[in-house]
Amino acid sequence: MRKFRPLTTSTLILWLLALSVFIVTITSPALAKRHKKNKHKQQLVPYKGYVVIEAITGTIIKADHPDVKVEPASVSKLMLVAIIFDFIKQGKAKLSEIVTTSRKAAKMGGSQVFLKQGEQFPLEELLYAILIQSANDACVAVAEHLAGSTDAFVELMNKKAKVLGMKNTHFVSVSGLYVKPSVHDVTTPRDMAILARYLLLKHPEVLKYTSVKVRGFRNNTFIMRSHNHLLKHFPGMDGLKTGYYHRAGYNLVATAKRGDQRFIVSLFGSSTAKLRNRKVTELLEYSFRNFRRIRLAEAGKPLQNMDVKIGSDKVVKLPLVASKTIDVVIEIGKKIKKKVKILKDKPPFKVNEKVAEASFFIDNKPAGSTILVAGKDIKKPGWSIFNIFKKS
Repeated sequence: MRKFRPLTTSTLILWLLALSVFIVTITSPALAKRHKKNKHKQQLVPYKGYVVIEAITGTIIKADHPDVKVEPASVSKLMLVAIIFDFIKQGKAKLSEIVTTSRKAAKMGGSQVFLKQGEQFPLEELLYAILIQSANDACVAVAEHLAGSTDAFVELMNKKAKVLGMKNTHFVSVSGLYVKPSVHDVTTPRDMAILARYLLLKHPEVLKYTSVKVRGFRNNTFIMRSHNHLLKHFPGMDGLKTGYYHRAGYNLVATAKRGDQRFIVSLFGSSTAKLRNRKVTELLEYSFRNFRRIRLAEAGKPLQNMDVKIGSDKVVKLPLVASKTIDVVIEIGKKIKKKVKILKDKPPFKVNEKVAEASFFIDNKPAGSTILVAGKDIKKPGWSIFNIFKKS
């Protein structure tokens, strides 16, 4: 019978080391997976920056890092579209004119409608392709058609950005695709909100295209579907443009209207489309629930009347007409006060003569002012035999 030998200290240490290696080996994949999952969760961000504005006045409702520099991806197409509409308004282009696809356009990658070299379409059909399908090939075809080359069109885009006051924007492409990792379009949430507002005020027909969810192309052999899924899920949503590639993240410049209220959200850099859409929805709901645009004065319209004495016993109503329109965005529940300073209260008055000044305050903070002018002529009472006998 073999005699039992107790384990030496060195042998015990070796056994413990072997056991620990075995445990680490069988658990490391699970640990690695859990670490990767936790790391992924930590990296998820709802946005890099955003701004919410009221469309008519441009009033900022809410913002977080509105001037952070971001890569717009396909949101850049909004500037392409703005110039297309400018051309049409100026008579330099027509929606019905035919655009021929070049070799360069046909070779474009990414989102597309698979244009073939030499294929022809009306400008309007390619406009639908750009704003619904986000078609890069259609962008190149239209840019070359209108400006001769994509480089020439990019120059137009950068000039327009300066005119609009988009101080931190620079374009290098007509579609938003980067040329190289180090060469790409640059913008900010604030700048893209400025561009969206320009489109809505100067070219509201853009909503005809951005509000479309599904549309056929090339005799319905290709079905285009909007990348803006909030068109289906957010009441009042009717534009404008999404954008995505990996480094840029998920971007969206959106607008919605309910009643006579319209807001714009410009949000960039979300980790996922779901996070982006959730945040945009939250911001729009907050805006519609808490804010209203109201008109305090309208140019050419009477704001109030002033009593003017004519003689000793006659009073005439003089309409005081606003010289400019004042629209403000007010948080629901805030109080508005109007103060009118009379500058002249005795006749004669001539139409459009300065009579008073109206100032408006929201919770005692100045909200705008306008000069009030006479809405009609009122002559100074003259002396007559009738007036003399009347007084006596």
